[in-house]
Amino acid sequence: MDLLDSDGLVEEGWEQFGGKPFILPSMSGEWIVLGPEDVEMIRKSDDSVFNAPMRAKQLFLPDIMFGDITSNPYHLETIIRSDLTKDLKSLVPEMLEEAQLAITQKLNIPQGANSITVPLFPTMIGIVARVSNRAMIGAPGCRNEKFLKRQVSVAEQAIPMSQVLNWFPGFCRARVWKLFSMLAGSKDEAVRLLTPYVVERIKYAQQDNPQVITDLLLRYAPEEDLDQPEKLTVRVVHLNMASIHTSSIFTTHALFALARMSPAEINAIRTEVLEAIQSEGGICNKNAVDKFYMLDSLLKEVGRYQSLFAVGSSRLVLSSALTSSGTLIPAGSVISFAPKPLHKNPRAYEDPEVFDPFRFSKLREGSRRKDQSQSDFNNLLKVDHSDSGPTSTGTLTGDSSSHVKHSFTALSNDYIVFGIGKHACPGRFFAALKVKVILAELVLNYDLSFPPGASHHPKPFAFNIFTVPNPGAKLVFTKRVKP
Repeated sequence: MDLLDSDGLVEEGWEQFGGKPFILPSMSGEWIVLGPEDVEMIRKSDDSVFNAPMRAKQLFLPDIMFGDITSNPYHLETIIRSDLTKDLKSLVPEMLEEAQLAITQKLNIPQGANSITVPLFPTMIGIVARVSNRAMIGAPGCRNEKFLKRQVSVAEQAIPMSQVLNWFPGFCRARVWKLFSMLAGSKDEAVRLLTPYVVERIKYAQQDNPQVITDLLLRYAPEEDLDQPEKLTVRVVHLNMASIHTSSIFTTHALFALARMSPAEINAIRTEVLEAIQSEGGICNKNAVDKFYMLDSLLKEVGRYQSLFAVGSSRLVLSSALTSSGTLIPAGSVISFAPKPLHKNPRAYEDPEVFDPFRFSKLREGSRRKDQSQSDFNNLLKVDHSDSGPTSTGTLTGDSSSHVKHSFTALSNDYIVFGIGKHACPGRFFAALKVKVILAELVLNYDLSFPPGASHHPKPFAFNIFTVPNPGAKLVFTKRVKP
């Protein structure tokens, strides 16, 4: 039994217990993995029995690594859940411009050549870091290579180290982290390099007309954080860590999938992207990106098929509870769900073992046609029966945009890559927008292929419960000659 192969252990446990609760051993302790019938129970629950914030602190140890950022998590809850989702429209032109600049620089095709072969995951991390920070702090800070290198290292170090620190007794974890930080220094160095840019945002505060995400943080930052900008900078570094890491994983897996597609499929995606942009007067704005249905479907299928972790959506059990099958979950336990078995449930998905990049765009189109048929039928009922009482208004009952439920960011009990219920990933809308901007820019300007002899299905790298794309797998980018 290999504790590093959590995916394999989950698959073994799922087959042995038939989707009923079982215990998963891991490097970060034991997890009780619940079955699909318990998702709804956790979705509806509050934190009085199944507590998500306490489990996140227990698993990732943010207060040890970043200081006290959880007692008042204004950078997570208030900003991402409310203001950022409202201000995403203004971020698209900036992110698009940075994507164009970063892609050209990272895919630096030699003079006289028309293509370049690069290790995909590290290259995408570099591009995503640039685009993320264009939205986070603006230019020129987003192009500071020393800062970006340190910021990327924070994610590469903090997530594995949080698992390692959980091996140590609680009283000495802070000391171990401090020693590690002295040797590696990425978080402290990232804060040092970023602070001057944060100070500039404070000096020219734009809370009422925010230009970047840091401006939004200023609305809610306590005076103490404004007087000591390093404290505010730590929050930005923490936001960056999650944003860059997850977005790079999705972008990489999506590009591998695009490289496996037929020319006809790629052309269909390009046509849809160009038509969406044209529908907005030739401008790639948020409305246009929202119409990239095929890229959206591809990303959702990546999340369904690949997942980002062996188990997730974990909760700390504060008092004993029963599952829907009557299994007793003792207080102090950790419960979780396994995305892959849930995402490959034949009762939820047709041909679940098949990777279909257009699975959700086809479902979306089917829902849209159903909505349109219902609307057309209702319009037929718009007849004036002045002597026979009230008439139909011709409007749809329910959500006339039911096809939205098939979008990348939509939550359901059968799709938990972004979590469950009120604790679902609050930054998923920003991540989806950013990744689709990058993918559209790449697919419009490059043909994608694998190097000769390379696997078309690079095996991801696993560490404990987490998986990332194979960092050594390469992709060929060939500059398109446009007609």
